Amino acid sequence: MLWTLAVTSLRGARLPNDFSKEHWFIDYRFGFVKRGLIGTVVWLTTAVARARPSERLIQVLSVGMFLLFCAALVWLCLRIVRRSGWASGPALALLVFLSSPFVVMSAHLIGYYDNIVIVLTIVSLALLFRDRIWAAAIVQTISILVHENALLIGFPPFILAWRLQRIGRPASRQSALAPLVPLAAFATLVLAQAAAPHSLERSLNGYLSTYPFLAPAIGAVRVPHWITITFYDSYTLHQGHFQERLMSQPLITLVLPTVLAILGSVFEAFPIGAISVDSLLILGTCLVPEAMHVMAWDTARIWSYTIIDAMFVWWAYAELGTARESGSQWMEFFCLIVLLVNAIAATPLMDGLRDRFDVTTRLLLYAPALAAASSIAISSPSAARERDCPRSAGSDLPRGSTTSPTQT
Repeated sequence: MLWTLAVTSLRGARLPNDFSKEHWFIDYRFGFVKRGLIGTVVWLTTAVARARPSERLIQVLSVGMFLLFCAALVWLCLRIVRRSGWASGPALALLVFLSSPFVVMSAHLIGYYDNIVIVLTIVSLALLFRDRIWAAAIVQTISILVHENALLIGFPPFILAWRLQRIGRPASRQSALAPLVPLAAFATLVLAQAAAPHSLERSLNGYLSTYPFLAPAIGAVRVPHWITITFYDSYTLHQGHFQERLMSQPLITLVLPTVLAILGSVFEAFPIGAISVDSLLILGTCLVPEAMHVMAWDTARIWSYTIIDAMFVWWAYAELGTARESGSQWMEFFCLIVLLVNAIAATPLMDGLRDRFDVTTRLLLYAPALAAASSIAISSPSAARERDCPRSAGSDLPRGSTTSPTQT
């Protein structure tokens, strides 16, 4: 897992670009603005230290946050595989996740707030699984204040897990109100944005101009524009592009194999009907982030969110669901194929950049993971069962039984 994560991260890792660095300087001194929480923390901390935020500080904080993000992903994977009884099928599916376009894109977005949103979502779900619903809701609220996209990335898995936890338990009015707190925070952001003065963007641009290393490129649209623009104006700006972004065949082809491997592990391990309320909720949780296509242009980044939400769904069921005996050689074989596909396929990056390694280099770097995954699949109990009990008309009989279904 560590090797796969390291190789996948190196494919897209870079220092923060100018757009991401500007986010760290937006704070609440100019009003209750979107994405102002982290900048406020940085400003207060540097003010106490009697220093001014520097480019090097932002780079250190961004890289440190990404390393924390990687540690959180490893912890999440180990938690799931442990809850799965160290079975080979889930282990292979987790290798697929760690080689996925989501990890490549996350490494490419060092300095953006996405890494922080994912870490906070993991913390909130961990608190929820420990029956600390209000603490979990507060963390969700903080996540939305960090970046409003948390409402579509981290909040849907939180609601799904909250529903799973409440099944079979007496209803509590206080716990039922907890999920409303993040929604109230988002509503407050919307109202504050609508009431912001028209001069806010100009004030923020003037403040950013006091930092020489934040000088914008000619013709570039700076962060304050996207901070101050209303949701309706953003929708109007992107109107007409939703369908082409949602139906992007290259991105569907890139993301779908990993999502199928993860959700296949969920449906294999837990008694979830193919056509049921639960399956619809799982599908909806994974697809809700795609609503961002209505008002955001970074299509590849948005599509990768479906992968991490599928992981959150899996974790919720691993912690709260009732598992059944599982293990399919065909599922393990599919995960091997997807692992190879993730190694070969190139994830579209931003700013005109490309994958750091060519196909041959990627295959060489992923060779240890592919070899280990093949060994796991061949030596797994499910493979042994397939060898010992080949499929036949009476394959569902216990081993050693000589009675046919007709005789029974």
